Amino acid sequence: MSKKSFAIRLEQFRQAKRIHGGLLKLGIALLGVKLSRVPIPTQRLRHWLYRIYGNKFPPGLDESESERPFRSYPSLNALFTRGIKPEMRPIAAEPAQFVCPCDGTVQDVGTVADGKILTVKGIEYTLQSLLPGADATAFEGGRYAVIFLSPLQCHRVFSPHEGELQEAIHVPGYRLLVHPPFQTAEYPVYTLNERMILRLATPLGPCALVMVAGWGVGNVTLPHAPQFRPKPRRAGCHAFSPAPAIKRGDWIGTFELGSTVVLLTPPAPHAASLITPNMEVRYGQPLFAY
Repeated sequence: MSKKSFAIRLEQFRQAKRIHGGLLKLGIALLGVKLSRVPIPTQRLRHWLYRIYGNKFPPGLDESESERPFRSYPSLNALFTRGIKPEMRPIAAEPAQFVCPCDGTVQDVGTVADGKILTVKGIEYTLQSLLPGADATAFEGGRYAVIFLSPLQCHRVFSPHEGELQEAIHVPGYRLLVHPPFQTAEYPVYTLNERMILRLATPLGPCALVMVAGWGVGNVTLPHAPQFRPKPRRAGCHAFSPAPAIKRGDWIGTFELGSTVVLLTPPAPHAASLITPNMEVRYGQPLFAY
């Protein structure tokens, strides 16, 4: 292991220890991650465990939005990856708009300039570092949004526009915390962490969704390519052939536990953001007007 890799992994451990409040609580959290896919045998036990989990993150889980009662989800991972009732997330129909790809909180929104995006705490990221293996030039002058998913929210990711799903690129990496208080220029989380890049072709131009894994994320899975499950430390690429046609609001990816989505859209002379930093957003709502 190189000195750089060791330093990053040490920082990853320090961050995880800090956010959980010590080594013992970190150990308990790690055990919870390992057991998140283990079936919970009874509905009564599920109800009790899910309520304890929800109470850790005020205001708690909202069962009224879930497509199924919480007690019907056999494991914590199944609860994380739950669907939402369609009527609770109306999909904006205006053709000249990109819609939000996930539930979450807007960390940053802006315009790509000189091949860079500016994110939390003024940290700059080049598109080449964010999108290795993908053509980044198509997004110069386009819009971007960075959206953080909390542990309480639906962990599915949805198409921001109609079009075709062309390619999925897996970039191996680390599991640094994506929470804003832990982000530093020394450890640029969006280029160091493992991520899945989804390339889409839309009537408004090319679009990219970058699903950035955070601490505790076990897998990023794709409903259109369930067999594409590369190892965390192995690069991989899946070209969809034929490319599936998708509608805005179609489910195209899943975080198994939480993280962040970066949306990149093409340049347009009159493109405007319909969101602001720190805004709570839901998938399907208008994000950018073109």
